[in-house]
Amino acid sequence: MFVATVQANAIIAHETLFSSRLFGIVPQERQIFALIAAVVASFAATLFAEARSISGWPHYALTALAGLVAFIVMWPTFGVRTVEWAFLLSLMTLTPLAPFVGRESGDAFWMFTARLVYAAALAILAFFIFGGGVSAILTSLTHLFGVGIPNSFYGHSWVSIGLFVAPLFGLGQTPTKFDEEPGGREHDMMRHGMRALGDFAAVPLLIIYAVILHLYTLKIVITGEVPEGQIGWLVLTYGVCTVAVLLLTKPFLDTARAPTRFFVRFWPLILPVPLGLLFYALWLRVGAFGWTVDRYFLGLFGGVTLALVVLQTVRPVRGDIRVVAGLPVIALLIGSFGPQGAIDRSITSQQARFLEIVRGEPDDQQTKAEALAVLRYLSEENAELGVAPEGFSPSGEESLYRQVAHAWNLDPDNPVQRGRQWYSYDRNSTVMVALDGFDVLFQHVRVDQKDGANSPLSLPDGTSLKLTLNKNEVSLTSETGTPTLFKVETSRIVELSTQADQSALLRLEADGKQILLIPTTLSASSYPETVLTHFYGAVVLRSSDWE
Repeated sequence: MFVATVQANAIIAHETLFSSRLFGIVPQERQIFALIAAVVASFAATLFAEARSISGWPHYALTALAGLVAFIVMWPTFGVRTVEWAFLLSLMTLTPLAPFVGRESGDAFWMFTARLVYAAALAILAFFIFGGGVSAILTSLTHLFGVGIPNSFYGHSWVSIGLFVAPLFGLGQTPTKFDEEPGGREHDMMRHGMRALGDFAAVPLLIIYAVILHLYTLKIVITGEVPEGQIGWLVLTYGVCTVAVLLLTKPFLDTARAPTRFFVRFWPLILPVPLGLLFYALWLRVGAFGWTVDRYFLGLFGGVTLALVVLQTVRPVRGDIRVVAGLPVIALLIGSFGPQGAIDRSITSQQARFLEIVRGEPDDQQTKAEALAVLRYLSEENAELGVAPEGFSPSGEESLYRQVAHAWNLDPDNPVQRGRQWYSYDRNSTVMVALDGFDVLFQHVRVDQKDGANSPLSLPDGTSLKLTLNKNEVSLTSETGTPTLFKVETSRIVELSTQADQSALLRLEADGKQILLIPTTLSASSYPETVLTHFYGAVVLRSSDWE
């Protein structure tokens, strides 16, 4: 936590703790996520060790190893393709499970998790109380006594509280007993809450939801219709809600009313039909468009849920909420990184799909555009060389995306794309530019095609320039001169959309004049043709060109 806090404060101060020579060039926000993952993994390992009375150097070695492995998996330049949200979520949900692997009871796991959630809620509350209090004090000093407080100081305060003070407060509330089960007055209070949630809200809604999914499946069987899009997400929602109800109500099932008892007892018989619907819809989509990260996790969810249904026939684990919670978490962890993970499997599938398309020598624009859409995805994952033709030799003149497209006789600027209406570039990072011959820099310039000119740009001698965006031309007009039209090539717009992780620079020339555009954000419509619609960033020019 301390290192993450220091790194966050360094980012605010426009510094960094990690040398690019050792760790590679990594976006600073991803550095923070890697450190947070290391903290969560170490915390889970600590709970695992404490539950088994592991002390001394084995304890410290285990927690250090867990943190190091999580850090490596989350750090992009170490070569592990990771779905960051899935990996971090799996670590967080694995934390309450760690002390109960192979020991204690499901009720003890439930009680520990409830108290751990309470500790997390206190940490969040502490974050707002401490952060709001410090900000109020600083603001009071400024308004009442005229003390100048830099704006960056507020940022330092909030990140320090959010990454160190509040989590430390929450850790202090972490339960230390692993064998305690719901009981006494605490049990009565929880029982009433869980009964109300299960009997009168969650379970009736899930039963209605299940009836709708079964009726829709019957409709498909009778009419032969193909499932519409989003059916997988509907089944995913139903499955997640089912797991949540099982986890929340299991310790209080003996006092639950009939709807909840019915649902908890027969849920394994309710799920197979929705799961069959999910697998059918997934089979159709994968057959047509290949695997993607989203489809991978949908398929993973379906497989895990089916495994949970089958496990209910095994008496030793039947109804054990540790299994219900643990199996999805372990599957999510395994699927979040590495060669077996979502990204690698998606890349392999999309590479095969691309090669199948281009080796068929498509002659219609839509099929070529579909191939380009696949190639663009591969480019975003730095995997375009995997589909380069035999004998391909890259050069440094163009991006690999454009080179591979040309190698397969595809036009990388083809704007016809199924489901794609926009190109965009968004990169808010430090840019190094050689300004030889330029002497004027305008920052925070915003111009939109639909809005016309932005506020006038004033040169040091008082000359006012008007900047407008007309189709793919940037127009600069002085007070007494005619407009100078700087053309932005369509190929450059498309290329930038595949390079959002790199700093961009547009060097434009017209009528003997030059300008530099350094975009922070850039957008273009791709239908029916590629048209630049928005620019925000810096403009650099020579004042002598406009005298």
